[in-house]
Amino acid sequence: MLDKELRVLEILNRNSGISQRSIAAAADISIGNVNSIIKHLVEDGYISIDKHSRKSRYVVNKKGLDALEEHINGAINKKIIIPKHDKKVNTAVVLAAGESPNFDKPVGFLPLGRKTIIERILDILEEYGIENIIVVAGYESHYYEKLAKERKISLVKNRKYKSTGTMTSLAAAKDLIKDDFILIESDIVFEKRAIGEVLKNENRDCVLISSVSGSGDEVFVEIRNTFIFKMSKDKHQFNKIDGEMIGISKISIDIYKKMLEEFSGNSNPYLNYEYVLLDVARTYNIGYAKIEDLIWTEIDTQWHYSNLVNFIFPMLENREKHK
Repeated sequence: MLDKELRVLEILNRNSGISQRSIAAAADISIGNVNSIIKHLVEDGYISIDKHSRKSRYVVNKKGLDALEEHINGAINKKIIIPKHDKKVNTAVVLAAGESPNFDKPVGFLPLGRKTIIERILDILEEYGIENIIVVAGYESHYYEKLAKERKISLVKNRKYKSTGTMTSLAAAKDLIKDDFILIESDIVFEKRAIGEVLKNENRDCVLISSVSGSGDEVFVEIRNTFIFKMSKDKHQFNKIDGEMIGISKISIDIYKKMLEEFSGNSNPYLNYEYVLLDVARTYNIGYAKIEDLIWTEIDTQWHYSNLVNFIFPMLENREKHK
């Protein structure tokens, strides 16, 4: 079906009693064209004319509704793709502002082997050539102030960390983010290869997912036509679950600016960045990288931390040692 015919069909679907002159104005086509299009739509069985007294209504029938549905579904499945470029990703943003009631220090400073969790994250980033590292701190930020003096990192503070979500933290770093970047949540421990998989992904924007962990606090992901279609912690919203978001993404500067635009009118301070990213994904392609057997964990509770130290981390070290 031609674009002009679809435009007329959409207008008639919204207002069956509209005049041809009004259709022409709304569709930005001539009255003569409108008359011809309506004639064809009637002949082809997309609409029918319902005459009542001296007035006529154009009724979009089932065939017409099916055509509109196919057109709309086609539009939903088409995304704008941010053009590729050859620039190496050289920036990372680590979100570390949140407070966990289960620990008396930021999660990033919990010991892990001979280092802390945040030191392991920084070492991995540097190993992959990420030189510009931005940390957004909040809770007990003096820990990160000390670290910033010892390591080559830039520090930004979200002073409203108690009453805001992660998008506020990500927006706080806007003056320092000049190009594509890796985004990492500071309360996760993962295999080094996770960063490598995200960096080499062909999409400038992608989310790292793994098999569902069963932790009870998962952000589930549904993939459709090779891009992120849905993300939520509520599994009841999904027809199918393709994986779990772990808290590592690659975001282009173009999409980051779109996220900031989306967030500019925000009235919900608790909004998290992944849902702003999903809002942008309605129009723009956000790809994904999936590692089925990735060893990783989130640290929210004392049990998570104990499980990390006693089981997850030894297993992770053993795998990395033999690769």
